[in-house]
Amino acid sequence: MNQAKKAFVLLTIWLAIFIFWGTGRTSAADSDFIVEENQFQYYNDGVTVADASALNGSAGKMLNTSVNWNITHVRSDFSALQPGKSYDVFFRIKVNHVPAAPSGNAFEFGVWDNTYGDYILPQKAVPASATQDMTWKEFRAGTFVPNAGVNQLVFFVAGTNNASQISEIYVDQIILRPHAPIDIQDSDFILSGSSVLTASPLASNNSAAILYNGAGSNWNVQAPIDGTKLRTDETYDVTAVVQIDRSNWNASAGDILGVLLYDTTTGTYVVPPKVYTTASPETQDKFKFYIGIKINAAPLALNPTHVYRVGFYQVNNASNFPSVKIDTVTVSEAQVNDNPAQSITVKPYKISPGNQDDLNDAAGITYSLAAPQTISAKIVDSSGSLVKTLVSGASQSGTVKISWDGRNNANAIVANGMYKVVVSNAGGELYRKNIQVITGVTLSAPVAPAPFVARGTWFEGGEIPYQSAARISYLNNSFQDLKDADMNVVSIANWVGPAAVYTDTLDRAAAYGIKVMAFPMAYAVFSNPALENDEIALYNEINDKIGPIKNHAALYAYVLKDEPMNLDAENAIFLRNAKRITETIDPNHQALIDYVAPEYTEFHYDIQRTQTLLTDPYGAALGYPVGDFTHYMNHPYYSNIDYIPYLDFLHMLTKKDIQNKAPWWTVVQNYGHEPTGLRDPIPAETRAMTYLNIGHGSKGFLYFIYQTESLWKGMVDENYVRGPKFTTVQTLLSEIKTLEPTLLSMTRIANVATTIGGGNTTSAAHPSADVTTHENLATGDKYLVVVNHDALNSANVTIKIDRAKLGMNITDITNVLTGTAVSYTTYPDRYEISALNFAAGDGKILKLTKSTVQTVYVGQDNDLTMFGGATKNNPDVSASDGKTALKTVATTNGWDFQWFWDKTKLVPGATYDLYAVVKIKYADDLYFDANGKPKFVTPTGNAFSYGVYDATTSSYPFGTTAVPASNMENMLWRTIKIGSFIPSQTNNQYAYIWPADNAANVKAVYVDKMYFVKQ
Repeated sequence: MNQAKKAFVLLTIWLAIFIFWGTGRTSAADSDFIVEENQFQYYNDGVTVADASALNGSAGKMLNTSVNWNITHVRSDFSALQPGKSYDVFFRIKVNHVPAAPSGNAFEFGVWDNTYGDYILPQKAVPASATQDMTWKEFRAGTFVPNAGVNQLVFFVAGTNNASQISEIYVDQIILRPHAPIDIQDSDFILSGSSVLTASPLASNNSAAILYNGAGSNWNVQAPIDGTKLRTDETYDVTAVVQIDRSNWNASAGDILGVLLYDTTTGTYVVPPKVYTTASPETQDKFKFYIGIKINAAPLALNPTHVYRVGFYQVNNASNFPSVKIDTVTVSEAQVNDNPAQSITVKPYKISPGNQDDLNDAAGITYSLAAPQTISAKIVDSSGSLVKTLVSGASQSGTVKISWDGRNNANAIVANGMYKVVVSNAGGELYRKNIQVITGVTLSAPVAPAPFVARGTWFEGGEIPYQSAARISYLNNSFQDLKDADMNVVSIANWVGPAAVYTDTLDRAAAYGIKVMAFPMAYAVFSNPALENDEIALYNEINDKIGPIKNHAALYAYVLKDEPMNLDAENAIFLRNAKRITETIDPNHQALIDYVAPEYTEFHYDIQRTQTLLTDPYGAALGYPVGDFTHYMNHPYYSNIDYIPYLDFLHMLTKKDIQNKAPWWTVVQNYGHEPTGLRDPIPAETRAMTYLNIGHGSKGFLYFIYQTESLWKGMVDENYVRGPKFTTVQTLLSEIKTLEPTLLSMTRIANVATTIGGGNTTSAAHPSADVTTHENLATGDKYLVVVNHDALNSANVTIKIDRAKLGMNITDITNVLTGTAVSYTTYPDRYEISALNFAAGDGKILKLTKSTVQTVYVGQDNDLTMFGGATKNNPDVSASDGKTALKTVATTNGWDFQWFWDKTKLVPGATYDLYAVVKIKYADDLYFDANGKPKFVTPTGNAFSYGVYDATTSSYPFGTTAVPASNMENMLWRTIKIGSFIPSQTNNQYAYIWPADNAANVKAVYVDKMYFVKQ
């Protein structure tokens, strides 16, 4: 997905989404969590008594003869509550009045953190005048997030030693109630003038109030705020969910609507009238779905005794914006978490070291020190006994990060239970925090996905209507479009709404033969910090979301996250854990993450290792001419990152692990977003980028975007009418469908060809047509993917194929798409295709059919002799026989790969060409320059040397030849022609590969095979 105005666009989208669904959840976790008197702990005169007026017939009772916490509830386990959700804490209490009008305080109550040693919710005193004699009432202690940690909390009721006024205190229940904002639905609005309620399938309840613009500034839609739900001890934010009606999607500009907040009690504005325009940050982007707008700038103090109205008023710009629909208005607390700041941080709070599966096996501990001091940090058990010393008398300052792996001082894994990390200095304890050791989730291995070339698009799920009939109609029309475009998959972002949205989407997809990649409420789930700390809660949350859909035939994969743009290891590990849990719950569907930008892609993918690498490479930027793809996303931070090396970098990431079968899929740019520097590619550029992706290794293609949205112009316009981009994608996907068997059979190898012609005519960036080389490991046939860089004109391209690099003879060359033969000329050193015509931006896949009559004798890696720590028979999915020889480059290296061939396999006196198939892994793939900008590494020095040695005569039929590391493409096999000679039938001769002493640039050298070809 595009990064355009990413932060604000996502804020706007998710402001709306959270208003719709953030407080809704169809599980018991949304109901009150009740603590009854049988869970109370009593001290002194506290006791359980029968009480017919209590909700369950009994209650806790204490005398008011002290200020002690005589009725308490102690709890560390909040797993029954929704992770990360705020809860209001209420105590249901009644008191016994002695005089009819008692004075002083009746009781006090609050919530204490028994681990940290401070109040979670401060102790509050309730005046006797605020109570009624022997009448139950709920008293609110405050709002907090209970499972942000596992510290032991004490919910307490204390006396006030005021027995002459209040003799007895009774506690029926302690209630943890899900915190909810004040939602004002459109049905509660006050409408005047031309405003009416109207059916609106994208509204959360299928209905909205419509405000018609025109002359005047009448408050034709007003949302009344229920003052009884307000509190004097809080401040509030006011938001509205609106849908903007544009008369012209491209040209409508100016004023959109007016908004205010009015206090009718005082006759004053709390928020003065203000007009949202196309220049306002909240409304400058264009969306078909409802978006959230925040009405106030600073938090508002609202008086519960006053009458407030949120007013929406007309602007005189109906020609551009005829109307605006208002779905809901929400009044929410500006700060709902009353927890005091606790300087020590532990992630995760719940660890499961017993199964050693690298899923929350250890806890990271962070604390801050204002000044240098001598620190000790230790783990103690529930009795306070020492378990593990983490830091002993060390001088520390600032932010300190340590960890605990769940082991004691004897290096044994501790038993399940509650432990504390305690940080101390000479003056005593500074911080304490609980860490709970649990059994944890049992992971299972996912099923590897079958080979599959994705042909699809990115789809905005926020446009799926909530109203059933409208939803089915919209999905039918959309999936018909996708089917007609020859798509087999769709990736749905912002897939939100009631359960029927998910099942209807999948049902309609199945009806049209389309597979779906999506995750219900992905943003809400994977941006919840509480889930990072509790793998059981994460498991339950994921299972809750995907359980109802995981067996649907139309489901292809889950997309957990769109473009993680951080280098935060904790976040990356959380996403990795989420991926592994998702694939444990449903091993038949892979969990994907859409990656963007070089450094973020490398960082996250190296940690998460998704089964498909899904990335967003975009090449068409403002300020750069047509066909010039040299400035990634036109962002200064990525200046001079060329599209083609970027594609090579992305493809290489899946190949660094030689056993990795993961394909690489790309989200192909087919849109522009001018404020961020991306421009609309012309059709020939979309074609060129598609074939460049094919040539550089991509096995899947998702075009961004299906619908016109924001400033993105999609395959269908704002009225869902197919535009030119639809035809462009339709044609390309039809070609990809035809090419699919070839694409699946192709393995990218080092390039063997050069081109003349087909360069970009608008700049010097790409002087000739792009060419890459691929191999069919089963047949030995090779392929060239050639792309005309001239996106404005057709071009005649001459292609020269180096026979030494090709390492085989060919019998014919075929255009794979058309099946037609391509003429070529054979020369001693090359095969040459002259003046092959390409349309503007076009690409071709040319098959080079291997000759079956040439005599070949192969020595696979298993036939080689290893020295210097080199090994063979290492599984390698890209090797000709699935195995490779490997040497991790050391400080000093030698002739570590040697082939002593069998002389009887060779014809005496015949001349042979001797080849080796070798690849290298760069020591580094990415570095940051002096300005902190990411750059792709070009290694220096040599990679390896090769030659042939005659041990009988102590001579060299071929002297040692060095190969510069810069001549080797990272993790791509290259065929090296060692030389041509007549092998001896009597002498002991062998070929060798000698890794260079260049570990700073070359991490490893691999040899797939060596082989002879008889001339």
